[in-house]
Amino acid sequence: MGIRLPAHWVFRVQLTEGPLRWYSDPGLAGVFLGPGLSYDQHSRELMVAEPGVYYVFLHLKLQRVVSSFGSGSVSVALHLQPLGAGAAALALTLDLPPPSSKAPDSASGFRSSLLHLGAGQRLGVHLRAEAGAHLAWQLAQGATILGLFRVATKVPAGLSLPPWPIDTGPGYPPPDRE
Repeated sequence: MGIRLPAHWVFRVQLTEGPLRWYSDPGLAGVFLGPGLSYDQHSRELMVAEPGVYYVFLHLKLQRVVSSFGSGSVSVALHLQPLGAGAAALALTLDLPPPSSKAPDSASGFRSSLLHLGAGQRLGVHLRAEAGAHLAWQLAQGATILGLFRVATKVPAGLSLPPWPIDTGPGYPPPDRE
């Protein structure tokens, strides 16, 4: 078992349907791409070069930028390629509060999981927003994050870990499997 340096990225701020574009520029505070990971700007996917069990997390934070309207929901889903075409490995939906003087101007959520990833596997995060959210809300600058790090080079003996995630739910760490 070995821990590899993680990937830790932030997303651009606009609520645009489809794959999210990530910032992974060297020297950007809090954003880095560890060895064995690469990012394809054209496909907007992260590629894992080394197989293993990875702890993957997704934090989504939104800010209201127009106070007079904009509720509904915003969803993000982490998709793995070539495994599970169409099915999300991690999914998170935020229900946005209706505009009012008492409603918060931000919403956030967290999802994490252990994933068994193969060499060459690609990860992409896709966003979907209801019509009322596009103009009134945006991703919080520097707070919407995809992170991952390898916790084991292979699935430990006696542990059956499917390629699908062990979902820990919002805000909970993964279960202790030792």
